[in-house]
Amino acid sequence: MLSHHTPNVSNNEEMGLFDIFKKKEQKSSPAQEDYEKAKELFDISDFQGALGTLSWGFRKDIDYLPLYELSAVCLEKLGAHDESQLFKVTLKRFKSFESFNNLGLHFYEVGHYDLALPFLEKAISIDSTKNDTVHDLAIVYSRRFQIEKAIETLEVGNPKNDFWNYWFWCKLRILAGKTEGIAEGLNELNSVLDNEPNQTEVEIPRRKVNEVSEILSRYNYIKKPRQHIQDWHFIQYGSIILDYFEDSDDYVAGGRYVASWGSNEAIRQISEKLKKIIESLKLGIQQVLFLGDRESKIIGIQIGLVLGIKATEYHPEMDSTNSLIVSGNSFDFDDHAELSETKKGQVIFSLNHDWLRPSSISPDISGFMSQSYYFPWNGEGFRITDVEKGETEKTEPDNRSEEEIANTIFNEKFADSDDTNLIDYYMDKRDYLKSIGSKSNTDRYNFMIESPVPGSYFG
Repeated sequence: MLSHHTPNVSNNEEMGLFDIFKKKEQKSSPAQEDYEKAKELFDISDFQGALGTLSWGFRKDIDYLPLYELSAVCLEKLGAHDESQLFKVTLKRFKSFESFNNLGLHFYEVGHYDLALPFLEKAISIDSTKNDTVHDLAIVYSRRFQIEKAIETLEVGNPKNDFWNYWFWCKLRILAGKTEGIAEGLNELNSVLDNEPNQTEVEIPRRKVNEVSEILSRYNYIKKPRQHIQDWHFIQYGSIILDYFEDSDDYVAGGRYVASWGSNEAIRQISEKLKKIIESLKLGIQQVLFLGDRESKIIGIQIGLVLGIKATEYHPEMDSTNSLIVSGNSFDFDDHAELSETKKGQVIFSLNHDWLRPSSISPDISGFMSQSYYFPWNGEGFRITDVEKGETEKTEPDNRSEEEIANTIFNEKFADSDDTNLIDYYMDKRDYLKSIGSKSNTDRYNFMIESPVPGSYFG
C-alpha cells in the first residue's frame, strides 16, 4: 500500500519500502492490537467496522503509521475519496501542522469528537500559536466533558489575544466553578465590542457575551451547584428538566439517560409533571401547538388533552403568544430560527433533549435528557412480559393515527408522583427561568453539549 504514495520506484526499491512498512507494523505500539483487528475486518470487507477499530488506535498512538495507510484504503473502498486523501497527505507530510489540523477539523465538523481529538492534539503539539485550532481543540475537550483540559488548552497562549478564545475561556471557567475575575473579563469583551465601528457586525458576539453573563448570574444564584444536570442545565440555559435518572447513588450521566426505550406510561407521567409546573409557575398557557412531524404531533395532542386545551399544528406566521409549543426531540426546533427569540407567554417544550447533539435552541422545558430515545409507537423497544423471569418481547410499530395514539397515552394508568421538590426547586428560581422569569432576556441560546457534569455515553 505504501507504494501508492511513492511513484516511479524500481521493484527492488518498492520491496525495500514494504520491508520498512512491515517493520513499522511490528514495532511495539499500544495501537497495534487495534490495527490487527482492523485488518481482520478489512479482509472480510467490513470497511466501516475496520475504520471504527482504527479510530481507537489513533487515540492510543497517533504516530503509528500503519493506521493511516489502512484508513486511507478503507475510505477508498467506501467511496470517501476526499477523506482518504486527507490520510494520504498526512502520511506524506507527517510533520506538517496543516495535515493534522485538516484531519482534526474534518472530524470536528462532522461531530466525531473522539477522533478529532488526537489529530487536533497532534496539530497543536507541532504549532501552538494557531488560535483557531486552539479554540477547536478546547471545544472538542469540552464536548467530551473535559472542562479543565479545555481551559488548559486555551491558556497555552494568552486567551486575551483572541476575542473568541477569551469568551470561551470565561464560559469554561464558570463551568469549572472558578468565577473570580469573570465579570471583569466580560466587561472587557463588551468594551471591545463597544469600540467596533459597525455595531451591526457584532450582534452575534454581543449575544454570546450576554449568554455568558446570564450563565454567571445563574451560577451566582445557586452558589454551590451539585454535579447533577438539574443544577447545570439551569445554570447554562435557564431551563427546566422534569425527569431524571436517579435509581442509584451513581447517577448515570449525572441524571441524564443514556438510552431510553419510551413507554406510554412514562410519557403520561411527564405530561402530568408538565401540567403541575405550568400551574405552579402560573404560566397562563392558552394554546398548545405542535411541530409538524409525527412524534411532535402525538406528544402535542396528548399534552393538550392533559391541559384541557385542543392542540393544533404550529406555523411560524401564526400568533404564538401565551402558547406551549411542543416537539418530540429538542433538535426538531433546528428549522425554526424564529423561536430563538421568546414572545410574551410563549414556552417551548421538548419531550426528549438529546444531550450529545448540539441544537439551535435549548427548550425552556424538557421532559428528560437522553442520548438515544425510542418512542413507544415506533416498535423499537421491549416490553416486559414476566418480571420474575426477566422475559421480554419486542414491541411492534403502532400504525394508528396520531390522534388515536395520543388518546391511548392520555388514558394510560400511571402512578402519580410527589413532585413537591421539583416544583419547589424551580419556583425558587422562577425569576431566572428562560422565557418565564424577569431576570432572563429574550434570547433562547444554542444548546452546546459542553458540561461540567460527567457521565456515561456511547463513544
